Amino acid sequence: MRIHRTAGGPPALGLLVAVLVLLLSAACTGDDPDADGPGDPTSSWSPTGTMDPSSSGSGEPVDPVDPVEPELPEVAREASEEGARAFIAYYWELINYAQVTGDVKALKVASGPNCSGCHEGVQGVRALYKSGGRAEGGDYSVVFEQVNQLKGSPSLLAFEALLTVANTEQLLVQGDGSEHRSAAGSTRMAVAAQWLGDSWQMEVMDPQ
Repeated sequence: MRIHRTAGGPPALGLLVAVLVLLLSAACTGDDPDADGPGDPTSSWSPTGTMDPSSSGSGEPVDPVDPVEPELPEVAREASEEGARAFIAYYWELINYAQVTGDVKALKVASGPNCSGCHEGVQGVRALYKSGGRAEGGDYSVVFEQVNQLKGSPSLLAFEALLTVANTEQLLVQGDGSEHRSAAGSTRMAVAAQWLGDSWQMEVMDPQ
């Protein structure tokens, strides 16, 4: 597997695609995420920075808790394959958090300057919330299918990964009150993270 970055970025498929970085168009198939590829179950990751209703134990639902911005795991501060894996998982936590809050500051910081898909997603979330819209649901979880270290100059430290990305059902409400609902589903994504200075940044997000 080799990822090639293109100057034009991913094709525009409307606000839904811009907000979710091309994922929901594939998610509408409603496929079982385990059917997309081999995936190691021990590598699966579930988001923590999302708004999940819980039960009080008495059979009555309780109010959902406010989403909390994810914290960067300590291992994601390491310049290693384990650090890159942890950072990639953390990046998807940031997507989950940003899309239900409109807060894209941390997501923007974690996105590399050349990641057009990343920045289209950031701008899409901003535009949605600036117009008075919101997103509900659509939580992502990822499974690593393959991870490779990219080769280049001695100073380059980067890893590419092929992921299976599953999402729950999502409702997008536009500022004018119109709604778009997408089904739960899954797709495959190729991503690349690069170690720059003292931290990882996402450099490629490419649907497969």
